[in-house]
Amino acid sequence: MKNHILFVAVILLSFTALSQNDFIITINDESHQISLDENREFEINGKKVNIMVKEKDTLIYNNSFYDFNYVKKHSISKTVLDEGIEQIMMMTASGSGILVQKYDSFDPTMLQEMMLNEVTKESVSYGYKMERQDYDKTLVSGEKLRVLKAALEYKGEFETYEIAAFGKKDEGILIMTMNMNDEFDKDGADMIKLMWDTLKIK
Repeated sequence: MKNHILFVAVILLSFTALSQNDFIITINDESHQISLDENREFEINGKKVNIMVKEKDTLIYNNSFYDFNYVKKHSISKTVLDEGIEQIMMMTASGSGILVQKYDSFDPTMLQEMMLNEVTKESVSYGYKMERQDYDKTLVSGEKLRVLKAALEYKGEFETYEIAAFGKKDEGILIMTMNMNDEFDKDGADMIKLMWDTLKIK
């Protein structure tokens, strides 16, 4: 994994995983701890019943500014990069993933080109051939985004980066997707497609 991936990793050092295994279920004013997928037996009105808490396969990441769907096996990590800048990220074992930065006091649309240059420069320097494939994307919530897309290839190895942003007055989001090879990392390609297909701006 080359230096441009390390660049992304540097700003993620303070990530904490958003996972929770223990839940509390209340039955007739009595509270009990229960874990996901754990079959527990309780007595209700003299009758024994089995209760299991399960998580839906597809979840919704919900932010005050945006939301999108994701598959539960992909845990979302979240950190605060600076005052007023919150970042979330999902990654596969192959290095594909999604990064979203939310700015509370700054419109980040002007950062798109700079971010794309930053994450591709090491590959280009190494010898990857880069082709720009920018396109327009209309979200399900109606907003139109300009997506900067760089497709890179070197000796049969492929990398694809997409950078998009949406801003309102003094706030907005910056989105980056990284696909290290959709032919071999179908999991990453599916993750990215689901995000784009369900992303909503509020």
